[in-house]
Amino acid sequence: MKNPSQQFLRELGSLPPDSFEGRFSQASNQLDLARTLSRNELALLFEASLKANSCNLVINTPGDLRERNLQEANCSRLELEFMVARDILYASPGWQTLESEEKEAIEKVFLGIAVADEQLAW
Repeated sequence: MKNPSQQFLRELGSLPPDSFEGRFSQASNQLDLARTLSRNELALLFEASLKANSCNLVINTPGDLRERNLQEANCSRLELEFMVARDILYASPGWQTLESEEKEAIEKVFLGIAVADEQLAW
């Protein structure tokens, strides 16, 4: 029988591979996160990663200036929710026991937020 972390990732992996859940499961398995994080910690990572993904989508959605202004309040709310979710993950016992290299890999894969070059105002 698989441990609860493996079961969680297997359930997410049963969803379409092009879904957020499917990609999360695949990346988590590649990083062997079920070995080092509990099911609850994986759920915290999933939540923070989902919020990072939402931020990236809102930040990088093309639109005219009026649409961008309307999105700004939503973007600020999403960024705050992401930071709270990330801080809760960072406070978890499993995260605390990870090596620096493991943390960096997880952050790179799951927790990055970036503005696309075409969205920058020059």
